[in-house]
Amino acid sequence: MKNSRVFIIAADQPLNYDTHFKNRLKNLMGRAARHASRFNALNLPEIQAAVNNNISKLQLRMNGKYMGLLDLMNYTKNGRQLPELTPENFDKFLTHSDMITLNGIYLYHYLRSKGFEPEIIQNFSLADWPDLLRKKPLAVCISSNFIYLDEIGDMAVKIKGFDPQIPVIAGGMLVKKVLNAGPNLFPETMNWLTTFQDKVDIFVIEFQGEQTLVNVLSALRNEGDLADVPNLAFFDGNKEMVFTRREQEYLEMDRTTIDWSEIPRAYLRKTLPVTSSRGCIFRCRFCTCWRLCPEVHYKSLSVLRNELRLIQNLGFVKHIRFTDDNLTGNRKRMESILEMMIGEKFDFTWSTYARASALTPKMLKLMKRAGCEFVNMGIESGSQMILNNMDKHLKRDLVIEAIKRLNDHGIYGEGGFILGYPGETPDTFAETVDLINSSKLPFYQPNLFYYSKDMLVNEDKDKFGLSGLGLSWRHNTMDSAEASRLMVDMIQRIEHGFNEPQVSVWETFRLLRGEGYRPEEIYELLKLKRSLKQTLEVSSPRQGLSAQATEILKRIEAIVKDGGRGRSSKTPTPISLHTSP
Repeated sequence: MKNSRVFIIAADQPLNYDTHFKNRLKNLMGRAARHASRFNALNLPEIQAAVNNNISKLQLRMNGKYMGLLDLMNYTKNGRQLPELTPENFDKFLTHSDMITLNGIYLYHYLRSKGFEPEIIQNFSLADWPDLLRKKPLAVCISSNFIYLDEIGDMAVKIKGFDPQIPVIAGGMLVKKVLNAGPNLFPETMNWLTTFQDKVDIFVIEFQGEQTLVNVLSALRNEGDLADVPNLAFFDGNKEMVFTRREQEYLEMDRTTIDWSEIPRAYLRKTLPVTSSRGCIFRCRFCTCWRLCPEVHYKSLSVLRNELRLIQNLGFVKHIRFTDDNLTGNRKRMESILEMMIGEKFDFTWSTYARASALTPKMLKLMKRAGCEFVNMGIESGSQMILNNMDKHLKRDLVIEAIKRLNDHGIYGEGGFILGYPGETPDTFAETVDLINSSKLPFYQPNLFYYSKDMLVNEDKDKFGLSGLGLSWRHNTMDSAEASRLMVDMIQRIEHGFNEPQVSVWETFRLLRGEGYRPEEIYELLKLKRSLKQTLEVSSPRQGLSAQATEILKRIEAIVKDGGRGRSSKTPTPISLHTSP
């Protein structure tokens, strides 16, 4: 019998943001090229190239490198030189590469309960693989929740280069989405999957998939037959892909809770993820998540209370992130959670996804008292017509009122917006800009419409003249190249709101809160980053930094030098929004 050691790769983010962003553009071009032959009337690579060019313009670029806010902070901290982050020095700087995601923690907790010896590799780029693989693990498991399949293939090549005999297993949400059709996959997709031969040995095709993974690992350990395990795809001896029978898994939410006292300290951070529910009651026509989880399942209040108490007892956690699709979806349950948190008097603050229509005065008052600092809302559009097209069940006026209430309670809001949804025009786009400006939404996240046949909007493709896939598409009123140009315009046209392309403000906010930066400092840093980007775009790089750019960097340096010392406050403080450069 083989050993029970299992490696879990939870994410992969290169330490170099510039490389990470360029890899993203490369993957997008690769997908457009793979499917180009399916759309004779649409030049997918040409459209994707235009989209990539516009997405690049959203980024801050300095000294020839794309930079996020954390890179800019590291740049100022390091004597105005962008440090080269390595596995040896990354802990001296700020980086998303070292953040904890729930998928790795959960699988670690689950596999331990089933008699295996898991180890989490939170970030593939930080691992010493020659040293790790000397331990001869039973398998290396890669979660696709935060990793593209092309990247998983690249990882598998590196792992197999060190030890070709170690099985590589890929699962998670993206694997489920891509391989769900089984033998009925598009020929282009099936041909592409053949490139994973001799790289990824087994794909787990199930939304939850925990028990399937246990069955696979047990078969590997006991030299069993994988053909008897449901929900799999693998290559047979003739190098053909085999799909086993499907059996839907279900695990009660209370059984997914994490006993944080049993998680090794090396896997924990000052900001931790927590989930209290799975699924969403809405059926927005741009979303595919409901297909993976068509019903909403909840943790009981007593189980959630105990999990939060375990986090409190760790003694070092400053902020938690609720990862629920819609924590506020059940208003009565949400109020019970908030009252419980207020009664427990937890030390940590928290952030969450929320629906604007749920943010009533009563709800916001409770959220603030319970320690909420940041709310991420899927607003999607400022046009009521587009919201109706999306079947969003959301009123524009209600959204504006919810944002103003958040500002009054001192809770920072980020709005996610989809640009280019079928029916979008320059006029509907202008309505979105107006919503952000008139409401004084502090943060916004522009997302280009991503087209998938699994979306409900696909049922209306003839009505909208919709064709293409991914970020390369066209419909009756716009194509993705034009929509991405509008995204670039937002930076100039939005007066008070700021964004963090590629990663979302929320990702940066939760990391910096864990490091002790105050919310108002984070807001100021993002405002200064936007001002620096605008200043650099109108100055000549041959003349060096302008006086204005130098002054902006000095202000960033001052916050970085003094930041991280603030203590969270649960006293409501109105958010002050102004536009000084």
